[in-house]
Formats: sequence, structure tokens, C-alpha cells
Amino acid sequence: MRMNARILESKMNYYEMERTARKILIEERLASAEEVAVMTCLEVCKKLLQTYKVVACESDEIVIVKKEDMTKYNNIVKILSR
Repeated sequence: MRMNARILESKMNYYEMERTARKILIEERLASAEEVAVMTCLEVCKKLLQTYKVVACESDEIVIVKKEDMTKYNNIVKILSR
């Protein structure tokens, strides 16, 4: 799934999604709490996508995987589609 920050922001239908993204940035030390506090949602999405790749996006759930773990992810996931 090809995703940029603007598309990711538009897919975040609930405030809790943005809040979780902000927590990930802090917990993974991708940005300091002070930086995250003043970032717009678009900036949060852009920063998140520097390290993570969106692998699934539903109206109430967005699944991300670290870019460095994509090979492992691709080896264990099976996709059923129409």
C-alpha cells in the first residue's frame, strides 16, 4: 500500500489514532515529547512514515510495520483477496 503523510492523515478517522501515533514517536524515540507536543497531525504522520510502512488501512484500524521488519512481515503474512 503506497502511503504518504497526507493520505495517512486523512485515514485517521479517530483522535485515538493520532494519539497512538504520537505515543509511538515518543516510545520509539523518533521524536521528543516536546517536539511531538507541537507537531501538527500531518507532521506526526510524516515522521511516523520515515520509520514505518502502512500495511493495512481500515476505517477503524491502521496497521504499521517498521520498514526494517518488512521482509519478515512479508514472509509470514498470507493475503486473501478477491
